[in-house]
Amino acid sequence: MLGFPPVSSAPPELSVVVPVYRNSATLVELVERIARALAGERAELVAVVDGSPDDSLAVLRRIAAERSGRAGLEVVPVELARNFGQHAALCAGFELARGQCVLVLDADLQQRPEDLPRFVERWRAGHDFVSGWRRERQDPLGRRIGSWFMNRLVRSLTGVDLHDWGCPLAAIDRAVFARVASAGEQRRFLKPLVAKLSKRPTEVEIEGLERAGKSAYSVLALLGVSLDFAVSFSRRPFLKLVGLGSAVTAFAVLLGGLYVAARLLGLIDADTRVQAIVVLALVFGGQALLLGALGEFTHRIYRLVQGEPLFEVRAVHHARELVPAPEVASRG
Repeated sequence: MLGFPPVSSAPPELSVVVPVYRNSATLVELVERIARALAGERAELVAVVDGSPDDSLAVLRRIAAERSGRAGLEVVPVELARNFGQHAALCAGFELARGQCVLVLDADLQQRPEDLPRFVERWRAGHDFVSGWRRERQDPLGRRIGSWFMNRLVRSLTGVDLHDWGCPLAAIDRAVFARVASAGEQRRFLKPLVAKLSKRPTEVEIEGLERAGKSAYSVLALLGVSLDFAVSFSRRPFLKLVGLGSAVTAFAVLLGGLYVAARLLGLIDADTRVQAIVVLALVFGGQALLLGALGEFTHRIYRLVQGEPLFEVRAVHHARELVPAPEVASRG
């Protein structure tokens, strides 16, 4: 854990963690809507600025300073040293969150902050992981195809039957997210990791809104993430490849043995088609076995050599330490 000093003496019950990258245009509305949605709750907003090149950090510092000393939502801007990516930013937010429940959503207003109380209700009902499910999505067709493929891949590798693995909106109990910090490289795939760690996952249907801005994930990017996920999260692809290679090799040996026996007994004439099938099966089976074994070996090395930090926090801008700078305050 990062171990930063608390912002106030009474820790909140709810922590909203939001990764921020090029979202300065939506931050004021986002904070206002979260504050209204969680009115009456002891809540904080941990906004993690992931090396954003715009003035997102300045906007958040101004909002935090303006809300300092007021009742309601407490805003804590967190500044990362550079751009580490969405999942790394979420991990940083998890380690700084003080609530018993962490609520996660994006800063682009593609999810409605007004849905957060429904997630809190399901968490208070005893579910340690509540995931959003966008039954009707407004994304482009290519993005939906990539998400369809990713959803089925993640379900097959985790064994957890959730419908929408790409929806950022979620509620996670502290008993679950406290274990994320020790999960190593798997932290880069937070939702599958959290689902795997949880005991009582559930889903809440939400409305999939049009994105305010362009998505960073194209179809090719989603396919790359899928491959990265398969390598870092599960050994099953390599084990399946070894199994396939073993089965094909066994078939080739069996067919070749039967063919040689039949030829020696004079039951059949020479058949180049059977010979070609045996040779091709042996080559394919041997290659699959070799690739599977190399993949398994590489996977184990990959687990052992992880040493680069997932994120680096430059500063946590506590509300009590903030004074709006003149140039920031002048923005109105």
